[in-house]
Amino acid sequence: MKKLFILSVFALTILSSCSSKVDLAIDNPTDNSVEIVVDTLRVLVPPKDVVWVEMGPGEHQLTLENDSIIKYNFTESVYMINPSLSEYLVADEYYGPPAFQNSYASTLPSKEVTFLGVPMEGNYDVLKNVINKVTWDYGPRETLPEMVEVDADESYTTLVKVYDSYEFIDMMQSAYDSYSEEE
Repeated sequence: MKKLFILSVFALTILSSCSSKVDLAIDNPTDNSVEIVVDTLRVLVPPKDVVWVEMGPGEHQLTLENDSIIKYNFTESVYMINPSLSEYLVADEYYGPPAFQNSYASTLPSKEVTFLGVPMEGNYDVLKNVINKVTWDYGPRETLPEMVEVDADESYTTLVKVYDSYEFIDMMQSAYDSYSEEE
């Protein structure tokens, strides 16, 4: 009976681990197609696009266009793969009344990062790795909402957004154009 119980637990463990999945968002922010091989699956990612690949958890092999091979144990449910080795900026976006914006800003860690060769100070991170666990709310080329509902027991909320270089440049150009129009 004890052996049957142990076999049952073992079988359930195997079945539950087999039913989970890992999603890879293979992103290409460049102007050219990028190819990557996931295990034996050859994936062509069009310019400024993302291709999703679903696989089981565990160790897998990624082969980049330059023939570098990366073996990685995928344990989380979603990863962003950066085969072009591009830089991405991760930023918190504030949603709430202006009255709380200063108190929110005072709680943020201020650090200096370099993005696209430009030093920036604030609550930013820069992603450059090939494999990145998805810890953000909105990825590259996903539009942030103009408004979000804030829970009744909170004063404000934030969403974390990842910007590719083109989005960031467009955002800075729009801000500059708006500033120029005001003068």
